[in-house]
Order: sequence, then C-alpha cells, then structure tokens
Amino acid sequence: MASSSGIACRNTKIVYPTGIHKATIVWLHDIGQKGFDSTKFVKWICPVAPKRPVTSWGGIETTAWCDVTEISENMEDDLVSLNSIAAFVINLLRDEPENVKIGLGGIGLGAAVALYLATFYITGRKIRNLSFIVGINGWLPAWRNLLHNLSFDYGSPSLAPSVSILLTHGTSDDIVPFPLGRKSSDTLRMAGFPVTFIPNEGDHLPIVPQVINDVRLWIATKLQP
Repeated sequence: MASSSGIACRNTKIVYPTGIHKATIVWLHDIGQKGFDSTKFVKWICPVAPKRPVTSWGGIETTAWCDVTEISENMEDDLVSLNSIAAFVINLLRDEPENVKIGLGGIGLGAAVALYLATFYITGRKIRNLSFIVGINGWLPAWRNLLHNLSFDYGSPSLAPSVSILLTHGTSDDIVPFPLGRKSSDTLRMAGFPVTFIPNEGDHLPIVPQVINDVRLWIATKLQP
C-alpha cells in the first residue's frame, strides 16, 4: 500500500468493530515486527512498515518506519522519514467518520512515530478527531526541538491539552532505556499534554500481561461519552 507521501508500506491490516463503531486506532509496530490487536468497539488500522536498512541493527534490512542510529537521549533522528510516515498515517485516517474518536498507538519505534505526530498539536494543527495516544516502551523523537519550540508563536493556540497520552515503559527495557521513556513523558507534560506514565517490571518484549490490561482499561475510559 502506498500513500500520497510516497511511503510504500506493506499490507495494511484492518480489524473492524463487531459493535457500534466508537473509535479508530492506528497501531504502529516496532522495528522488525508486524501484527495487530482488536477490541469490540474499535476499528484497528495496522499498517506494516516498508523494509529498510536500520543502522542500529548493523545495517540489516527489516521493517522499520525510519532509520534508527541509536536509542538514547542524544540520538540523531531521521526526521525526513518521520515526516513522511506522519503524512502516511494522516492519509490512512482521511475517510474515517467524523463522529468516531481517533487514537494512535504503538510499541517501540511505532510508539515513537505516534508521539512525533502528537507534537504537531503544539502548533495548532489538528489530526482529524485525534483524542488519545498510547505508547509502549517508546520515546519522543526530537524532544529537544520540542522544548525549544514551545516558546514560538505559531499564530494558533496549542491543542496539546486536547490529546490524552498513556505511556508505559518496562524498567528492565534493554532496547529503549527506561530513563528515556520517563524523559519523554516529562517533556510531553511540559508541552501541555495530559500524560499518564506507568512503569512496569517488564523488558522491551514480550509485552507483559499487566501492560496489555493497563492499556485496555485506559482506552476503555477514553471511549466513554
């Protein structure tokens, strides 16, 4: 599947709700991963990233939304690819009904992409009916840029308070350091987003059952009228 952004993604899985359509969630996988989840009242759109060489994997070609040189507070972000995949995600949502809530989420690099999209909201830009974001073991790309840009006058008020964010991070994560996850949470909160940060005792993968339960319960609260 290709988008108007020129990103050629692989097969996109769509899981339709079996009950009243209350929300649509774009769920973004981690480096080298695929897969999707579903619930009764949610339509899940689960694209598969294109294959590309990933520097932090020794140049191995695998599914990844962008290149990752390293994962640390001082990492160099692949902003060109992040902006392209952001356009792709926005395009996926173009035909969603106006009366359903929109959510973004992901694991690892997928969570990073979702959080990068959140930063658009401090400029007054709006992505459909986006109301919540879930990030599991992820990080906020270009977090220093975001802090620097908070003082800019974009001509429109920040919409950050309108998007709730849930971040959960494994204290034993050996891929994305736990302190980077907490730093991302603090930065987003400083930018005005309502952020819930839940540490868990898991590693990067597999996701422990408690995390899945926390995410399901949190999303359920966002689907209430």
